[in-house]
Amino acid sequence: MLKKLELIFILLFLGSVPVFSQSQSNLLYQADSLFQRQRFTQSFELYDSLYKEQTATPAMLLKMAYIKEGLGDFTMAQYYLNEYYLATRNEQALTKMDELAKEKNLKGYETNDLNFLISLYFKHFQWLVMGSIGLTALLFVFFLVQVVKFKILPPVTTFFLSLATIGLFVLINFGKQYNKGLIIKNNTFVMAGPSAGADVLDVINKGNKITIDKKTDVWLKIEWDGRQGYIKENNVRPLTIW
Repeated sequence: MLKKLELIFILLFLGSVPVFSQSQSNLLYQADSLFQRQRFTQSFELYDSLYKEQTATPAMLLKMAYIKEGLGDFTMAQYYLNEYYLATRNEQALTKMDELAKEKNLKGYETNDLNFLISLYFKHFQWLVMGSIGLTALLFVFFLVQVVKFKILPPVTTFFLSLATIGLFVLINFGKQYNKGLIIKNNTFVMAGPSAGADVLDVINKGNKITIDKKTDVWLKIEWDGRQGYIKENNVRPLTIW
């Protein structure tokens, strides 16, 4: 039974790690070779195809940010830097994002207590998952011992096992949701309501980072500059956790 639990633990852990096929490994090798030869546009196309398959590596994300910055696309440079930070929690990425934000007068990159706590949560996410798996497995073993050896259905153990199982399910399936996005179009209107006829609260340009509350049809409810508003979904590129 313990071997089975160990196998489940390993499978759940590996489920969060990108797995490369032979063809993807060859594609990554070609992209890296092009990057080393400074053929940045061609290498980015290959990196992007891997990124769309959700098989990005931290090194690849950093190279994509470097390429976009070199091409003058500071919005997407910020995007891939943010993705790199979420994958590695490297504080140098935060420093670089802050420098670019100040240079281009962009908002949403400020460091505060809430952002710090969110950063800590994602920094230690894998350990939270592993700890939750370990706790659930321990409770399950304790539950089986009581059922098999003592022939009882323990109400307290059953309650905590159920609670731990539900918590683990929520953590694995929903715990990596990240409610941040990047504006990718200039002159994006922030509306007072989810309608083109609503009042315009502000006009913001690409590169700014926003907090996404929820989606209503084609509109995203966001937090911007201390206020709530709505913007069209196609003006935003959500940031994801790798």
